[in-house]
Amino acid sequence: MRPHQVIVTHANMDFDALGAALAARRLYPQAAVVLQGGLNRNVREFANLHADELELVEASRIALDAVTRVIVVDTSQENRLGDVAEVIARAGVEVVLFDHHASPQVPAWVSPGCHVLSDDGALCTTMVAILAERGIEPTPTEATALALGIHEDTGSLTFPTTTVRDIEALAFCARHGAAQEMVGTFLHTPLTADQRTLLTTLLDAAETVEVGGTPVLLCCVRWPAYVDGVSTLATKIVELSDCRALVMAVEMEGRVFVVGRSRVPAFDVRMALEPVGGGGHAQAAAAIVRGEELAQVRARLLDALPGAVAALPRARDIMSTPAWFVDSGTRIDDAMGECRRRHTSGVQVQADGVVVGAVAREDLDRAIGHGLSHAPVRAVMSSQVDTIAPDATLAEVQRGLRETSTGRLAVVADDAGRPASIEAVMGVITRSDLLAALRDRHEPEPAAADADVGDRLLAMPGLNRVWSAVQAAAADFDGVHLVGGAVRDLLLGEPSFDIDLAVEGDGVAFAAELAERLGGRMHPHEKFHTAVVLAGGLRVDVASARTEHYEYPAALPIVEHSSIRRDLFRRDFTINAMAVALRADEFGRLLDPYGGRVDLDAGVIRVLHNLSFIEDPTRIFRAVRYENRHGFRMDARTRELARGCVDMGLVGELSGARTRDELLALLDEASVAGSLARLDELGLAAAVHPGLDCGPAAAELVEQVDRLRERHAPELPRWRARMAVVCRNLLGDDVVELLERLRVRHRDALAVQDAAVVGPRLVGLLGQVATPADVADLLAPHPTEAALLAAALGAGEAEEYLERGAAVRLELDGSVLQRELGVAESPLVGELLAELLRRKRNGELDGAAAELAAARELLAEARA
Repeated sequence: MRPHQVIVTHANMDFDALGAALAARRLYPQAAVVLQGGLNRNVREFANLHADELELVEASRIALDAVTRVIVVDTSQENRLGDVAEVIARAGVEVVLFDHHASPQVPAWVSPGCHVLSDDGALCTTMVAILAERGIEPTPTEATALALGIHEDTGSLTFPTTTVRDIEALAFCARHGAAQEMVGTFLHTPLTADQRTLLTTLLDAAETVEVGGTPVLLCCVRWPAYVDGVSTLATKIVELSDCRALVMAVEMEGRVFVVGRSRVPAFDVRMALEPVGGGGHAQAAAAIVRGEELAQVRARLLDALPGAVAALPRARDIMSTPAWFVDSGTRIDDAMGECRRRHTSGVQVQADGVVVGAVAREDLDRAIGHGLSHAPVRAVMSSQVDTIAPDATLAEVQRGLRETSTGRLAVVADDAGRPASIEAVMGVITRSDLLAALRDRHEPEPAAADADVGDRLLAMPGLNRVWSAVQAAAADFDGVHLVGGAVRDLLLGEPSFDIDLAVEGDGVAFAAELAERLGGRMHPHEKFHTAVVLAGGLRVDVASARTEHYEYPAALPIVEHSSIRRDLFRRDFTINAMAVALRADEFGRLLDPYGGRVDLDAGVIRVLHNLSFIEDPTRIFRAVRYENRHGFRMDARTRELARGCVDMGLVGELSGARTRDELLALLDEASVAGSLARLDELGLAAAVHPGLDCGPAAAELVEQVDRLRERHAPELPRWRARMAVVCRNLLGDDVVELLERLRVRHRDALAVQDAAVVGPRLVGLLGQVATPADVADLLAPHPTEAALLAAALGAGEAEEYLERGAAVRLELDGSVLQRELGVAESPLVGELLAELLRRKRNGELDGAAAELAAARELLAEARA
């Protein structure tokens, strides 16, 4: 055969490679799918069953000299392509790559722009997405192969690398005829007698190697004859032993077959097998080593294991800080109230400064149910003090939590088993803390794209002296971080930049030190643990890293010292819950414990927890504002939570000033059409006042008012005319009541009220007047916003007035009349000036001379 296009993959093709190759053939119909280096046993059986339809071609039948395009799937390693590796190096051959476990660096042998790299759990998922996008429907057999590939490379959707796209791709396959009985058959093929014998030997030879806190099962044996399906045996060993990670090596017929499996994010088997030429991904990898004996391969694997294990968090990394306590004599209902406010499942109990036990929230609830709300906590607490050392591994933490009835472990530096003072308790670990760590939610290291965050900070104009002073002042503090919107804007490349710092420790003391180093002054707010540093035009807001709890919905928060992680968790959205370390030893390191950078890149606004809007409904306004400003969208859960908060009437419980600040900030954005639509959709406008109109007609009217304001009165605040638009359907008294409730400044309130009430009425009145002077008489007594609204509603006379009439001024004044015409100071002066202005507005006067002549004429008539 002499095909010009071929589709190739790695040796020992698995289902992910087969499914991807079949999908690639739908994209390149003239290409032949080439087999090289054998197939896994289950893949071979599937291919034999569907041989007529699949039309796979052995590499030995291909004339490689005729090939002008090579499509490579499921591998980015040139050494795994066999003889085809020679073809891709040939001049004039186009090389296309589809892969899901490649590094960001595209291999040099790939033609420019001819690659698709993804982070999907299976390459078949990526290929399914491409087929769906192009409207290409796979056959039932192809859909079955694709489904097998997804199941195989995601552990039937159980591997940590599984994505939502993998799940959706499986549904696509099912809709296109994937045979579920075949999926079950070929995923779980029975072992042959030889495989069972080898499996037993491997299990007998298994040894556990502890690497960086992760137990890795190592199985190495020499076998006298070749046994097919070594990768299948690796999967069976994982199932039988329930190990978290496996590296297996079998020497057969002069080759060593190496297979790796991982069920934890901390162990990357691709890295473990890389020194022996392996390929694959973090959860599954394989290699075939030639020319080496088993002992040599085993030694190389052992050397590589430490480099494949990520540093796991310890107890100190996942604990909640600071620890808080109730006194043993505290009433049960008071302790329960504290648990509710802090969203905790229990609390440590102290007496005379010593930890004497802990009580679970469930026990407090039961006691209250039995009418014991007045009883002291010591009556229901567990007197066993469960502690753990700060360097304890996650496995040790897990064992400790299994053995405690309260679900809480106190992290104590000197964990000698004796009673601990409350000062010695560094923090507390709960089951929630452990689950978060097991889900790999500990702080990720900065991505490659974020390695220059420190450089970005240093590139901010005029701020180098701030960073130098911060580093010097931070030396005696546990941590100092740039936080909130400042980090978001930094990553977005926004030019505006507010300096908000969170200090792990006493933020006021840090602010005093910073002010001294900057040669400025500091204004503390002790009640809120915050301070402002002012120095030579610079403003730095400093706050102690803190946590907050709310006594009731929409209340102002009660503030307490905390860690930077807890400080970030109290914030509104993930995109605002990032921080950049500023201490000299970690300057520029991005902390992103809640996935803010991913949401920022995806343009998603996501709340951090389900009670976020209930605790502070003003966050809904901010979410709408961010959507409009950045072109982002709230995710479905966040939208539903926002609607739920509005439906419960919690927005109406906000103070008028807080609602005013958020509403006016939203209306003062550069463009608000999207914001108005969202306010209407969420029912947020009606929650502020049932008569507010933020529908499509209002949005269109706002755009017209904006254009007129930019042309004729750009100095006016944007929000005032917009507020008038959304209030235009309210009665005058309702507008007054709303603006008073919002505590809008009197001058602004008068402008909005007049424009909203009078502006629409002016449209009809202006149609009844004849001259520009009459138009001016109607419009001049009202704020400019009224004329803007009337013009936007179609009154051409109002726009003409804004264009020319509003700017008409007399060149002479009363003093000129008195000096030139001898007019004594009297009401007559005002009457003369009014008539002159009327004539000038009507175009009858031009220049000071004409005005003076007309004044002389008018005066003569008045004296006649």
